[in-house]
Amino acid sequence: MAAVVQAAAMTEQAAADPTAAVECSSCSSGSSGGGWAHHVTRAGRPRRSNPHDNGSSSLTLQPKSATAPLTGLAGLLGLALAVGVLVDRSWPVHLQAMTVIAATAAAMIAVDTAYFQTFRRRSTGLQAKPMRALEVERVMRKLIGFIVTLTTSAAVYWILPEYRREFYAPYWAALYDTLPALLVAAPFYVAYVDRRQTDPEDSYAEIGAFVLGGAVPQRTEQIRQHVRGWIVKGFFLPLMFVYLCSALGSILAGLEQPYQFDIMRWHAFAIDLLFMVDVLVAVVGYIFTLRVLDNHIRTVEPTVFGWLVCLACYEPMNAATRAYLNYETGANWTAVMPTPALQVFWGSAIVFCVLIFVWSTVSFGLRFSNLTNRGIITCGPYRWIKHPAYVSKNLSWWLVSVPFLTATGPAEALRHSAILLGLNAVYALRAITEERHLSRDPDYAAYCDYIAENGAVAQFKRLFAKASRSPIGRSG
Repeated sequence: MAAVVQAAAMTEQAAADPTAAVECSSCSSGSSGGGWAHHVTRAGRPRRSNPHDNGSSSLTLQPKSATAPLTGLAGLLGLALAVGVLVDRSWPVHLQAMTVIAATAAAMIAVDTAYFQTFRRRSTGLQAKPMRALEVERVMRKLIGFIVTLTTSAAVYWILPEYRREFYAPYWAALYDTLPALLVAAPFYVAYVDRRQTDPEDSYAEIGAFVLGGAVPQRTEQIRQHVRGWIVKGFFLPLMFVYLCSALGSILAGLEQPYQFDIMRWHAFAIDLLFMVDVLVAVVGYIFTLRVLDNHIRTVEPTVFGWLVCLACYEPMNAATRAYLNYETGANWTAVMPTPALQVFWGSAIVFCVLIFVWSTVSFGLRFSNLTNRGIITCGPYRWIKHPAYVSKNLSWWLVSVPFLTATGPAEALRHSAILLGLNAVYALRAITEERHLSRDPDYAAYCDYIAENGAVAQFKRLFAKASRSPIGRSG
């Protein structure tokens, strides 16, 4: 029993810490026979093959994930606590959302720091203990760089008409409430990190040096990554926060309704709840981008095309996407399912797809962010497929809109189905550009090796090949 507990602990630690080494007992004892022989993949990661298979099969070891399922689970518990206990229904919606965000983030940060100790990872670029005395001049440069970044972001918001819409009012209210605390906490955080950074001359320091003395930044790629990262945050954070406020309001209103056994009502509530969890984890990821949590941005999508296919899926750019790829027929699945039993089955399939989509988001823990690499995720549904969120989301659209079942005839059904395939193609392009970006990371190359040999498609192919070689399969 003790061996089982120890093995489980080692597995959980490996999933959460890319730098942790999990030792195999047969390897540590020097045994070379009767077990798994180790080889190396093209990505430089270990491969294991069964010596009794005479080389007929091999399995690449699963790469360690940048985060673990326990972090996402802790966030869900924090969310439940906030909704059930902490949130006052009389508060403005932005304060309700801020409370939920704080509880969710606090639970995930507690697990990552106290249990997994992510702040000790080499990938943080930090040492556990201070490396130098406090250098006030560099800390001041960094703070100036931070303030310049915030001021530039505020100026962009002020200039662009999009952000003057009433739609973003909850975001501005939340920003005004939190900005003083951010400015107070920033000097302490910057000083703490600066003393521990192995390379303290980061992008904030270079921007501050430029503002103070006109020093031209020497690390231009670092500055480009800084600018791109803040554009990502500046674009997605307002949008996701407003979505969260809307979804949270729907959930709180639903919880106050008297209990009623209504399948369609529970289906709608489940979808709203899952959507709220999805955008909540996204908001937490965009807000808490911190080196001490090891969830800082490593790289940002470098191509214009990669940005375009991503932004085309979000407001306000998706207005153009919808204009050309509006696949909806005016009806949905509830109108075409002829019996209650079929409605329950179809609705459950939709909820299952959305559940996989949200599970994919929760698997990121504190690291969710579009267009960036903040550590490679290999846990959750990513154990079996590289793009579970895209696959499940696109499949749910087919189930919800049922474009192939229209009352206007087969020609219209074909047309609407072709349009939805066009939208599916947009997400396929997103997947392609993301893989191209992430493939620069050796950890992602190792993950691709693993999925190629152990993913859902690879396992299905092996089962199919095995079935076709069996006597029953040959007899047909």
